[in-house]
Amino acid sequence: MGLNVGLQIVSILVFILAASAQSTGQCNGAKTCADCIKTHYTCKWCKDVDYSSPRCQSDVNQEIGDTCVNWEFPVSDVRRDISPFDSIIQVQPNAIRITQLRPGEEKRMNVTVKSSRDYPLDVYYLMDFSFSMEDDLSQLKEVTLAITENLNQISRNFSLGFGTFVDKPTAPYANTEEGVMEKPCDGCQAVHSFNHEMPLTSGDEDAQNIFKTKLNSLNISSNIDNPEGGLDAMVQAAVCSQDIGWRNPSRRVIFYASDAVFHVAGDGKLAGIIQPNLGTCGMTNNKYTRSLNEDYPSLGQLNDILIKNKVIPIFAVTPDYKQLYEQLSNHLTQLSSVGKLSDDSSEVANLIKKQLESIIATTQLNPQGPADVSVDVIAKCDVGNQAPIESGQGCSGVSLEEDVNFEIVIKVPECVGENPSYKFTIEVPGIATIPVELDMICKCACEDDQSTIDRNSDKCSGSGDLICGSCQCHSSTYGDHCQCNQTTEVSNENCINPSNGYICGGDNNGKCICGQCECIQPNRNNYLRWGQYCECSNYECPRNNDNEICSNNGYCFCGVCDCTKTSGGTTKDDNDPKYTGDDCGCPVSTDTCIAPDKKEECSGPANGKCVCGECECAPDHFGQFCDICPDCGPLNCTLYTDCVNCVYSDKEGETCLEECRDTEGNKITTMLSTDDRVDTSKLGRHKQCSLAADDDCDIIFYLHYEDKGTSIQRELQQILIDRIPDCPTEPDIIAIVAGVIGGILGIGILLLILWRIFATILDKREYKKFLEERSKAKWNTDTVSPLYKRPITSIKNPVFGFQTPPLDPNYPAPHPSRTNSLGSTSPQFEKNNSFDYRGKLYEMAPPPLPDRALSTTSSSPPPIPSRASTPSIVSQTSSYCPTRPRSNLSPSLSRGLPPLRETTRSPYDDVSPYGSDVTPYDDVTPSDVTPYDDVPVTDESQTTVIGTGIDDLSNLDEEGFDDILSNMDTLQRGLVVANPAVQTDI
Repeated sequence: MGLNVGLQIVSILVFILAASAQSTGQCNGAKTCADCIKTHYTCKWCKDVDYSSPRCQSDVNQEIGDTCVNWEFPVSDVRRDISPFDSIIQVQPNAIRITQLRPGEEKRMNVTVKSSRDYPLDVYYLMDFSFSMEDDLSQLKEVTLAITENLNQISRNFSLGFGTFVDKPTAPYANTEEGVMEKPCDGCQAVHSFNHEMPLTSGDEDAQNIFKTKLNSLNISSNIDNPEGGLDAMVQAAVCSQDIGWRNPSRRVIFYASDAVFHVAGDGKLAGIIQPNLGTCGMTNNKYTRSLNEDYPSLGQLNDILIKNKVIPIFAVTPDYKQLYEQLSNHLTQLSSVGKLSDDSSEVANLIKKQLESIIATTQLNPQGPADVSVDVIAKCDVGNQAPIESGQGCSGVSLEEDVNFEIVIKVPECVGENPSYKFTIEVPGIATIPVELDMICKCACEDDQSTIDRNSDKCSGSGDLICGSCQCHSSTYGDHCQCNQTTEVSNENCINPSNGYICGGDNNGKCICGQCECIQPNRNNYLRWGQYCECSNYECPRNNDNEICSNNGYCFCGVCDCTKTSGGTTKDDNDPKYTGDDCGCPVSTDTCIAPDKKEECSGPANGKCVCGECECAPDHFGQFCDICPDCGPLNCTLYTDCVNCVYSDKEGETCLEECRDTEGNKITTMLSTDDRVDTSKLGRHKQCSLAADDDCDIIFYLHYEDKGTSIQRELQQILIDRIPDCPTEPDIIAIVAGVIGGILGIGILLLILWRIFATILDKREYKKFLEERSKAKWNTDTVSPLYKRPITSIKNPVFGFQTPPLDPNYPAPHPSRTNSLGSTSPQFEKNNSFDYRGKLYEMAPPPLPDRALSTTSSSPPPIPSRASTPSIVSQTSSYCPTRPRSNLSPSLSRGLPPLRETTRSPYDDVSPYGSDVTPYDDVTPSDVTPYDDVPVTDESQTTVIGTGIDDLSNLDEEGFDDILSNMDTLQRGLVVANPAVQTDI
């Protein structure tokens, strides 16, 4: 308990100092007394008329305002009504009144709550009388005596009462058929919202009998839907104090028993009930008669009603709905709890007792302050087995007749209006209510005292009012004495600091207004600047390594750290730590340099000295108190060099006794290791030492010791020496050279691999770029290079598409067939340009496409295309008919010979329409084709028959003609392709 109180005192002092430092800079700059006292609760206003320093200053910093005589400094006051504890009074204080509370000021006060055994306890049973609760109600009737006995153990002053509920007696909650509402089932009572069956009666034997008799006389009821109207009944039981019989004061408890969910606000719309629940008593003749006019209450409304009427609910429900009611209990700010109804009737009585004990064992405070007021509750829980609850506003584990201590912190951050007042309560659930009255002060008394106000005062140059010692200038004037006008220029000579020539310490420190310096306050809560020339501040002082002004151990005044004061400017008490130095960083006390088990500073003058609260150790010592010295005492290696040299030189006997002794003269066991080296893993605590020998070798020896505490208290056990000295090994030249060469080769190979990887990556990128560019290229396949000159000249045949006149049956028949010069049967051509071959008649016919273009070929014959190929242009420069001389044809017509086509022999084939010597083209002359006269004609000596590849079709043998017929698809399109040596594909 003492530790907690000490920590609380320290925290309060730290808070006061921090608040004081914060207020220092806030106070300066206020122009009126009201602004000053509203700035911070530590600010005060100087009312002296002839006062040149800032009038608004902090009460904890009087360095620059100690010449003022009359201060306006309102001080708040707290009054508490305290009555002694008895069976009724369980809270101290009973009431709280705070006057003249400053904005931002905190008022702390203690509250004690005591749980008395004889404090009145009112328990009201609110039971669900729906049909599903029939079994549970039977159990409750059986354990009435057990319930009263358990209540008597909790309080000797208790009373009992009960009421029943079902639901609103209307559809869709209940069956509205005629006669069913009054008797919903056999042996059932009418459906009702809430019936008050028994008022709270003292818990003597008569009351117990009345309670049991009343329970046994009641019958169950029934409704339709699953939810019940329990919250409707709970509101009526809480607000109808006179009907229920709640005592004042008393701990009021409603024991709510149900096996179903509950209706909430909004469910009444199903029955057309839209009026909200009024939260007032609506009972007539112990029955709730407004249930059909008002909706169910909301959870928030229920919580407010329970708090206002100081009612604690206990919910006893079946396991199926325990979780739901736990959520409801968490929503309620009162000390509500939830228990589970079981099949065992004895458990019902124990449940009521257990829940009541848990309520009494928990004590908490619930402040009901307005939004503008901050009320914090700190539960100390410093008695017995008490422990803070989760919210921090109460304690659990409270026993009867045990005190529970609280601390209340009340604060109003800012003024709302002029001198506002507040009234609110602090609830002790189920026990009492603490009323709180709070009056704030946001305006100085001198501002309201008209007798002290001098209007148009001479002190204010007749242009302002003298209020609270300062001039409140009219709109057209300004200055401390209203001596300056907006149209008048004032010299800055009075604002120039003669020591440095700056005007008001520079532009960042102040401004010259009306011939006087007005200091600019930094935008930091704890920073302040003042002085005639704004040359002083409380932050331009030496700082420590943590950038703390005066190391946060002194007060900065005009650039100098005053270590005799706190950082807030108050004088230090005798118990406060003292500091010295330019930055107040060195503590005067040397307690931090003294080890807990010693009395000397830094373990003695030989080990170190105390400087600024820290030990500066000698070169061979270290540690916080300079108490560690590896080479001090028996572990100093230099003490045993002679002994080690003697033993290592194989001197035996008694010759090394004098050398091998410790600092106290005792003999030390010294020996060489049996192996080349000492096995230190089996040595235990030891220190390794070395001694220089010949050939740059070192003798390694170990000091085996037992730790007795500090380095001086260690006890040396023995000295062990390595048999083989520790000599440096010669470097392996071959390995070094091989390593260098291998390293160079490895690096070279690595560089080559890296270069190859880089080149490969670069090539892939270039190749990828090439593929992308090629894919984007658009080649024009319809044209060729402009430098290319075609060896073929294309012309259009003017008679291409010429149609042969129809045959006349009166003309003579064609000539009989004959045998060619090769002796084989060859096609016999007639004068009508037709011939018979192998029983089929072929004639020279024009192609079906009239716009087919023909071209003149060069002397080299073109190749014959395959069956799938289809040349677009073919030139034919031979005579029209192989049996007719070429000279008899017109030059124009000789260029457009039609291809062969297969025809069907008719009865008129033997009759030539032109006679034996006449062809269909004899009457065609060049003059008849004047539109095409300008077409050049290829010289006959340079032309060949392109259509068949031979000059005379009469000499065409059977094999050659088969080749022509094999390309019949080409011949049918008007193209004659026979000899690959003659055709040219343009």
